[in-house]
Amino acid sequence: MSMKTKPAGDRGLIKMIVLIVIALLVLSYFNINLRSLVNAPTTQDNISYVASNTVYIWDNYLKVPATYAWNIFVNLIWDPAIQNLTNMKNGQTTNIATSSPQLPPIPTYQ
Repeated sequence: MSMKTKPAGDRGLIKMIVLIVIALLVLSYFNINLRSLVNAPTTQDNISYVASNTVYIWDNYLKVPATYAWNIFVNLIWDPAIQNLTNMKNGQTTNIATSSPQLPPIPTYQ
């Protein structure tokens, strides 16, 4: 029996947890209190500033094109894919088979 090793991508969650624990230990070593840092008025003001500007940018610049792109994705890709998968599950023909162009038969030369 051989031992199989997991690919590097499978250890990402454990690696992230270990890095967070190490970061917290380093912060504790330097006597940095995260609670007082997060509750500081300057930090709260910065968070409020970023949040309000993010909402402003979303509402005024990104919402319309993102919604348009999402509707294109849903109408042209998602809904037809789900319908075709349902048809395949039920043993029916898909609209891929019925709407794709058919190639003419290859001529044979004698």
